[in-house]
Amino acid sequence: MPPGKALPLAVLLAAACARPSGGGAPLAPAAGAAGCVLTGGSAARAPVITVALTDSVDPTHAPVPRSDAERLVFRHLYETLVRFDCEGHAVPALAESWTSSDGGRRWAFTLRADAQFWDGAPVTARDVVVGKGGAGYTLTPLEPRVVGVWLAKGSDAVPAFLADPALAVTKPAPGGDWPIGTGRYWVTGANTTAQEIRALSSAGDTLVFRQAAATDPRDLLDAGVDLLVTRNRPVIEYAATQPAFAVVELPWDRIYVLAGAEPPAVRLDGLEQAVRSEARRPQGGSVWWEELQACGPPPAPAPPAASPRAPRRIAYVRGDPTGRDLAGRIAALGGGVAAGLAPADFAKALNGGTAAAYVLALPRAVPEPCRAARDLLPPWPVSVARLVETRARVVVRRGVSRWGMDGDGTVHLAPQ
Repeated sequence: MPPGKALPLAVLLAAACARPSGGGAPLAPAAGAAGCVLTGGSAARAPVITVALTDSVDPTHAPVPRSDAERLVFRHLYETLVRFDCEGHAVPALAESWTSSDGGRRWAFTLRADAQFWDGAPVTARDVVVGKGGAGYTLTPLEPRVVGVWLAKGSDAVPAFLADPALAVTKPAPGGDWPIGTGRYWVTGANTTAQEIRALSSAGDTLVFRQAAATDPRDLLDAGVDLLVTRNRPVIEYAATQPAFAVVELPWDRIYVLAGAEPPAVRLDGLEQAVRSEARRPQGGSVWWEELQACGPPPAPAPPAASPRAPRRIAYVRGDPTGRDLAGRIAALGGGVAAGLAPADFAKALNGGTAAAYVLALPRAVPEPCRAARDLLPPWPVSVARLVETRARVVVRRGVSRWGMDGDGTVHLAPQ
């Protein structure tokens, strides 16, 4: 069994802290080294904690999440050099300390003395930097436990991109299993089924991630699930009536967009009324995918357009109820035919340009825009129209454990 790990702390970009809603006495988040605390007091951690997942989890995506479920699971398994709390402060993760010089262009991050992979191998600076880099920065090993970060432009604060999940430290596992990480919890194919993922620690506690996609999440709450992150309004309303649970708002973190070479020319206002998740109209200001000038050459030419006689497909990811609602509404407005595709098929259609338009769920903020554009947008010139913004809420059972929230709204177990 892999040896124990030091406790991870907090993550990613600054965002609004959570506010309590419904379900008993208020639970105010508190800023600190562990990020925003969603559950007050000093509740002892239960030996087994059960978390409901409303999306599927694909280990081949690790450590970069593509859904709410993957963000929750990967947060407990993989670590970056630093994380960011809800006030935007960098806090230690793999790195225990850091210094800067040359006007903030050169940074040195010292790894924790006990940093190690799940298999017990120590983490070195070379493990952190191998195969990693991006626009405007370079990573280099300075000493066995010191990582250098060279910036093209100086920064007074710890650069936000260092919390990008793509920079989390992993190594391949034998047989193509879950990538081996450095987090406190570890997972292998032997403790993963279609119904649940069991994340273990040598401290003796277990996180059980239970798949809720095929059932009503309200049934899982009744059956004893300890935590659920959901965007489903009926589930949120039900949980708020249960005194055993607290319901806490998370930041507005997702923008649904309509993307395509020639997206349907239909009115897109008022779509927040057409979805069953908590949604609002897009807020003003520029967004990260509109500012990619520093990311290199422009995308390749658009793929051939579909036959004019073929139905104009509005593609969305099957299993995403908000994407389904939006695609259906746009199709009803005269924009074509809504087509739900499995995630892998949706990715192929997006890359090949085989649909007229695509309903995409994009993060409102990303630590590394160039990497996000490569991963999330089509590899050809695309027109992007904002549809709605959404946020999730976390339903947490009182008294089981303390939960924290990172800067981007990712929920995690808080240190005891």
